[in-house]
Amino acid sequence: MSATKPPAPNGKPWSSDYVSSNGATANARRQMPGRLVVLGYITAFAMPLLGLFLGIVCVTRSNKATVRHGWWIIGISLVASVIWALVFASGALTSTSNDMGY
Repeated sequence: MSATKPPAPNGKPWSSDYVSSNGATANARRQMPGRLVVLGYITAFAMPLLGLFLGIVCVTRSNKATVRHGWWIIGISLVASVIWALVFASGALTSTSNDMGY
């Protein structure tokens, strides 16, 4: 037993190319960066080695926008690794620098 069809809009018969009245199409993909790209940018600064790996993964993807972001992720991870190396080498994060003034 099949369900009944909904009423036709404005008396016109239903067709397979019916478009929603809100202006959105059913098959359109959003033009937003993917989760991989966002995660790549975050890890490029916070954990440069992992960010470099995710940047390489993005570069090897077939989507042109993802490839472009991949090159930026690789660049940011290289710059961030130099910054982190300078911070560690300067001794700014030693346990003796956390003196509370006691």
